[in-house]
Amino acid sequence: MKKIIVLLCLGLIGCATVTQESKIPPPVIEKPIVVSEAEINSIISIFSEAIKKSPNFAGGYYNRAVAYFYKNKYEQCWQDVYMAESLGCKFSANFLESLKKASRRER
Repeated sequence: MKKIIVLLCLGLIGCATVTQESKIPPPVIEKPIVVSEAEINSIISIFSEAIKKSPNFAGGYYNRAVAYFYKNKYEQCWQDVYMAESLGCKFSANFLESLKKASRRER
């Protein structure tokens, strides 16, 4: 449960602090965070519920996109990337490049 809370906080902080005018570099994670399939499913459920309650919650789409990426559900990930970006969130170029390679498609 601690891991889920840490991931959610990191994602929300990242999305909330990035505006079109600011260029804050993403935090450097020295040690990879290992998350189980059940925890990823839980993260997706949590953010899906948050999006149902608040359809303009950019952070919900942002975090759910990242969770979908780690679950190899690239179409759902792309859909959430588009929604998050349309609501003002910016994804790192590295994330988008990884998603393009993994899904074998262009934006």
